[in-house]
Amino acid sequence: MTGLSGDAARLHTTLYVDGDRVTLTLTGELDLFSGPPLAQLLDTAMDGNVKHMDVQMALVDFVDVDGVRVLMNAYRLGASRGVKLKLHDPQPDIVWLLHITGAAVLLGGVTAPAGTDPPYPLVAPSRISGGEPVREAPSVPPADPADERELRADERDRRADDRDLRADDRDRLAQERDRLVDERQRRVSEHQRWEDIREDVADARERNLERREEEG
Repeated sequence: MTGLSGDAARLHTTLYVDGDRVTLTLTGELDLFSGPPLAQLLDTAMDGNVKHMDVQMALVDFVDVDGVRVLMNAYRLGASRGVKLKLHDPQPDIVWLLHITGAAVLLGGVTAPAGTDPPYPLVAPSRISGGEPVREAPSVPPADPADERELRADERDRRADDRDLRADDRDRLAQERDRLVDERQRRVSEHQRWEDIREDVADARERNLERREEEG
């Protein structure tokens, strides 16, 4: 079945349930704007008898730090409910981001792209009270400040581009509204002109009738 769509088509979701396993296919971008609807959907989907949450990422083009935070929160929420959440087929740059942010636990053992060589364990087993063994995010050293600054700069640029696009959309909507207002005013004027003509014709007929009556 189809799930929720985030932030005006920025992220689309499709949900498929098979017994105690749920497969969630994502398409688009996962970021600050599209993350909250996804978090709500994951919260709802991991309720009940679900034991496995498979998140298909092959069609996700972009994930930022806020998107990673949504996925990690969902991972921890699932663990508290006995649900194993795992990402499948993410793009190499997303895999890299998950590693440098300490969220590689979401990959379930997928290695980082060539050259990354993270200096910390990718997963660390632990146990939840009363549940099955799960994997939790390890304690890792902070990311390189230069890399973090570059990521933030890229995110700022992308958000600036988004703002520009939204401003262009607002301008186009304003122009369309003005066009519709002008068209409505033109139609009102045209309607009023025909009303005036009909009234003139009716007055002329009435005067003719009165003259004929007087002549008769």
